[in-house]
Amino acid sequence: MMMINNGPRQLPEQFESASSNFLQNSEILTGTVDKIIQRILGLEFDPVMFAAPSFASTDVTKDAHEAMSTDASNLYFALSLSAKHLGVSDLLVSEAICAKLIAEDGSFDWPLAEQSTEFLCSQLCIRIINMNILGDPPGVSSSHNADRAMDVAIIAFATALWVYVERGKFSDTEPELLEMCCSVAEQKRNKITQNMAEEDRFLALFKYALETV
Repeated sequence: MMMINNGPRQLPEQFESASSNFLQNSEILTGTVDKIIQRILGLEFDPVMFAAPSFASTDVTKDAHEAMSTDASNLYFALSLSAKHLGVSDLLVSEAICAKLIAEDGSFDWPLAEQSTEFLCSQLCIRIINMNILGDPPGVSSSHNADRAMDVAIIAFATALWVYVERGKFSDTEPELLEMCCSVAEQKRNKITQNMAEEDRFLALFKYALETV
C-alpha cells in the first residue's frame, strides 16, 4: 500500500494557519474535535447544505472553526451515503475519526499546485482506510476479511473521488454526483483492491474515474 509522506492535501492559507494553531495544543484539539462530534450527532442529512469539503477548493470564506466542523460533517455524510449507494448496510462511520482526520490534516503542508488531482484522491482514500473511519458495529468481530476490506476500499475510493471531482460542468446536485462516483467505483471494484499497492496503477484508476464522472 502506498505510504503518505505528509498529508493528502493543502488547506487554504487562512484555514491551514488556524488549524496548525489548534494542533499546537492537544487540549484545544480535543475540545475542537468534541465540538465537531456534537455538531455531527445533532445533524440530519440536508442535501442543500451538502458540499465537498473546503480543502478541495481554494475559495474559502468561512471561519476556520466553522469550516472544520462543516468539512467533518460533510465527510461523515459522504461516507455514509457512499456505503448506502454501494449496498453496504453493516458498517458504521465514526464521527470522531472524521473530525480527527479533518482537524489533524489542517496542520499538513501539502503543495496542492504541485500534485495531480488523482494523487490527492489516492492519498485521501488511503487515509480514510488507514484511520479506520469505517468499522463494524459493536459486538461484531472485526475480522477484516477480504469482502470487508473490499467494502471499505470501495467506499473510500468513491468518497475521495467525490471530494476532488471537477464541479461546474453540469447541474448535478452533490448527492447525484456522489452517486455517480459510487457507480464508477462499483464498476472498478476488483481493480481498486487489486491495485492499491501499485501506485501507478492506483493513480491511473483515479485518473480514469475523474475523467468518467
